[in-house]
Order: sequence, then C-alpha cells, then structure tokens
Amino acid sequence: TMYPLLSVMEYLTLVGTLHHMPPREIDRRATEMLRLFCIGDAGNNRIDTLSKGMRQKVVITAALLHDPEVLLFDEPLSGLDANAARTVKEIVRGLADRGKTVLYCSHVLDVVERLCDRVLILDRGRLVADGSPQELMARHGRENMEQAFLDIARAQDQASPV
Repeated sequence: TMYPLLSVMEYLTLVGTLHHMPPREIDRRATEMLRLFCIGDAGNNRIDTLSKGMRQKVVITAALLHDPEVLLFDEPLSGLDANAARTVKEIVRGLADRGKTVLYCSHVLDVVERLCDRVLILDRGRLVADGSPQELMARHGRENMEQAFLDIARAQDQASPV
C-alpha cells in the first residue's frame, strides 16, 4: 500500500520506522536506493504525482529498505524503464547470491530463465513443474524457458477435461 499524499521520503520513513530502523539508517538506505534507481531528486515529491514506473521504484525501495531475509516480488519489472529493470534484476540476483530467499513471480520467461535458480510452474493452483531452468529445458528438449513452458502448458491443457 502506498499513501498518495505522502512524499517519497515520508513514505520510506514510515516503512523504515515500521521495521524499527534507526532514522539515520532509513535516510541513508532510502537515499542510496533512490539514487540507484535514478530518482534521488524525487524524495520530496508526493507519491500521487509520480508516474507508474517511479511508483514501482519507490515500492521496490520500500521492500528492500530493511534488508529482509525473504522477499516476494510479483512482476517487479512492470512499468519500469530498461535501466531500472536491469537494476532490479541485478539487485535480485545479488540478494540470492547473498543467501536471501527471493520468490520472483513473473510471466516474463526469458528473465526467469536468466535470473532464477529454481522454477515452479503452477496450473490452476497445482504444481506441474519444478526444477532449475536448465533442467526444465532439458526435460522438454527445448532451448529456452518459453518453449519449455509452452510444452508444459500444452500437456496440462490436454490432460485437463474441458
């Protein structure tokens, strides 16, 4: 939830305070993250004046502010420009490399293929595939995750009564 009448820094301060972060740490981390996303000058802007992409950057900053052990991202690249999308992918990969648990939900399968260590594919709430991208591609004799996913989806459609 974002509070549209707050400024970006007021919102991030609220989030950091809710996570019991010291004020100086909130300011340092928020400033660092906003700079990383090239919106360092937006700190005093009200959230309701931001574009969709800028709001997405602020939400991601809020999620990362307190350096959580577990993160859940649902289509985090939605609305982001190419540079910000690359930054998010680098951050997600870096978090996983540091031992953080990152659940990354996406329909952008080329990103999933490059970014994820393990892929779970659900169909109507049931797990239908589980493995590394390389394992799933090899299992279906495919060169990329999109092709493997289409095979898995087709098999599910054929197995399910209409």
